Amino acid sequence: MRLIQTLLFLTLGISSALAQAPAPTPVSDEVKKLLLEARDMRVKQRYTDALDKLDAAEKLAPNLADIYALRGDIYLAPRRRDFDLALPQFEKAAQLLPESPLPKFNLAEYYFVKHDFTTALQSFTKLTTDYPKLPMIIRHLVHYKRALCELKLGHRAAADQIVADNFTFMDDTPAYYFCKAAIAFETGDPNKGNDWVKRGVAVFKVPNCEPYYDAFKELRWVPDLDFAPPQDAPKQP
Repeated sequence: MRLIQTLLFLTLGISSALAQAPAPTPVSDEVKKLLLEARDMRVKQRYTDALDKLDAAEKLAPNLADIYALRGDIYLAPRRRDFDLALPQFEKAAQLLPESPLPKFNLAEYYFVKHDFTTALQSFTKLTTDYPKLPMIIRHLVHYKRALCELKLGHRAAADQIVADNFTFMDDTPAYYFCKAAIAFETGDPNKGNDWVKRGVAVFKVPNCEPYYDAFKELRWVPDLDFAPPQDAPKQP
């Protein structure tokens, strides 16, 4: 799970772009600095330092949902995978932003990373019904995760229907290509899966494909470099 590299919707700015999300809470420059430092440290796998920065930010802004979302993401980093510590963080973020779809997406993603595909599917599907006007970039990712959950639950026909109902190769996101790749990987054809990935990357470039490709890492269809040794030892809570 890499919210900071894919869909960490910080109230520092991104969430305000969503019409259905509430206006971002004013954040002091000091808290912004701490959050950005924590984000960069998480990318570098300096988890202990990142958590220290978030602890400092929480003392200054205890009601800022981004702190808990990022802390939950750190607890779910591949070298940690502490689901018991991560869940309360995502729940706290959702409590602080009850009208926003963003913490709800993170909670659904939590269950996806945990491989609880039944709960993840229910959560992603509820997002599509509760927030029917999500921006396309988010909506497509939600439907994509629904299709992956259906595949992992053995519901190939349901996955195919999600793809048919929501995506085409002419879309402005790589969802169609990565759904086709997912079907190939799940049915035991990694060469075909990698071909679809290459086609998607050729059209949409790497940054736009990362949220989709990261899901393949979580499903162990492709290697995840984030399993390399971290730069510090995990902090004991």
